[in-house]
Amino acid sequence: MQQNKNNKNGEVALDFLLEGFIDDDLIEQCRDVTVNALVQDNRKARSGNLFIAHQGYNTHGLLYAQDAVAKGVTVVLWDGDLENRNEILDSISNKVLCLQCHDLKNKVGAIASRYYEQPSLSMNTIGVTGTDGKTSIAHFLAQCLDAYDVHCGVLGTLGNGFINDLHPTGLTTVDALQVQKTLAEIKQAGARHVVMEVSSHGLDQGRVSGVAFTTAVFSNMATDHLDYHGTLDNYANAKRRLFHTPGLGAAVINLDDEFGRTLAKEVRDHVCVWGYSLKTDVSEYENLADYFVNTKEIVAFERGYHLSVATPRGDGSFDIPLLGRFNVSNALAVLATLLVSQFTFEKAAASLSAVHSVDGRVEIIAEPGKPVVVVDYAHTEQGLSAVCQSLREHFDGKIWCVFGCGGDRDRSKRPLMAKVAEQYADNVIVTTDNPRHEDPQAIIDEVMSGFSSLDDVEAIIDRRQAIDIVITNANKGDVILLAGKGHETSQIVGDVHIAFDDRRVARELLALREAEAVNGGGAS
Repeated sequence: MQQNKNNKNGEVALDFLLEGFIDDDLIEQCRDVTVNALVQDNRKARSGNLFIAHQGYNTHGLLYAQDAVAKGVTVVLWDGDLENRNEILDSISNKVLCLQCHDLKNKVGAIASRYYEQPSLSMNTIGVTGTDGKTSIAHFLAQCLDAYDVHCGVLGTLGNGFINDLHPTGLTTVDALQVQKTLAEIKQAGARHVVMEVSSHGLDQGRVSGVAFTTAVFSNMATDHLDYHGTLDNYANAKRRLFHTPGLGAAVINLDDEFGRTLAKEVRDHVCVWGYSLKTDVSEYENLADYFVNTKEIVAFERGYHLSVATPRGDGSFDIPLLGRFNVSNALAVLATLLVSQFTFEKAAASLSAVHSVDGRVEIIAEPGKPVVVVDYAHTEQGLSAVCQSLREHFDGKIWCVFGCGGDRDRSKRPLMAKVAEQYADNVIVTTDNPRHEDPQAIIDEVMSGFSSLDDVEAIIDRRQAIDIVITNANKGDVILLAGKGHETSQIVGDVHIAFDDRRVARELLALREAEAVNGGGAS
């Protein structure tokens, strides 16, 4: 392969970009052609660009190729069947170079990686996948790595950039072009490490193809996103792909998870597996991993845990200022990944002792003389179960749970979340989450069908009113869980985003409760 001819104007030789990705007889047509940007959105197309057109989730890029050509793109790279494909290609092939690239969806990332000079190869690139815990693990890792002045980039649900300077994208994993562009920017800013949350959608749609992951982390598997994947097997297969990334050095896998054990067994023949577990005895897992990180003792206190752990790099004890056994599991994932990244045990333990909770992940709002409010992103039955059980460890009072389920998403989990709430909470209010294009009452009705008794359950469509009711009625010593939206600052109704932040609303209503108490009203 010839060298990249990237110049000061950002122009790159087309044959360099596409060699090995298109048929050899097409490469000759690329000689002496350069492009100055890669685009998939015709609205962003400009003169000299390479326009990439393949089948997306909802539409085919070729439908927008004529507009991209009208805006001056130099090359159209395409793939896939489309009823009027030949008509479209005939209309533009005399104006620009049109090249077919088989399986283009899964090659876009690798092509973009070449364009941006393969940024992931120059960093310790860590991918985190799983149903729950991706954001927490990624941010805890970034906090720990940043603490030792090694500057760690982040790509994920809360935004892309650096831990104290994140730019929201609205997606856990952005498209393949943006992934590579962001990695290049993070590298240019001096990062030596980068942690990526890798969603099942991102894996299925090839958004992380071309990323040279050093370490892959698996948190857990629960029922989610079946609206997209169709079956749990398809969902699991999407997650698997991260662990078959060419050149992957290590896999950090939760052995307390059934699918995690299956995954560890499958990938151990081609990658070094670090298994982590809350169990004190991991002898039953000895054939699943090369190295183990596990707890020897877990002691809860009001705002965290004291942990004693065993690792291949030494044993020891430290505290973590986090609530929930799931966060103990997340901490073990971080500990193992830090050890893989050549941290000493002492340095890894010290950095974990200083982490702070992630926005909207078991985020505590506590004021003297009032019930404690906990805001969490739990939006699956497994996530809700984990956070409810954790609150039992740290608080003695009643648990009040407010939650809903998102519209246009997996409907099968709705009654399952009700069963979890009924099992672990003392009082439950089912309310609106992000209804999107579904009727909020219809969503609530599906949730309500999962309760065996409605004695301590109420349905309130208006989420603010639901939060108001629990804050008004809960007593000092009780804990109120606002589940499902976490860090989100809006509620999606139809296609409209309406400002709504559980944390802000909770603080406002707690302040109102205090004012009412001063005037002789409110809960005791």
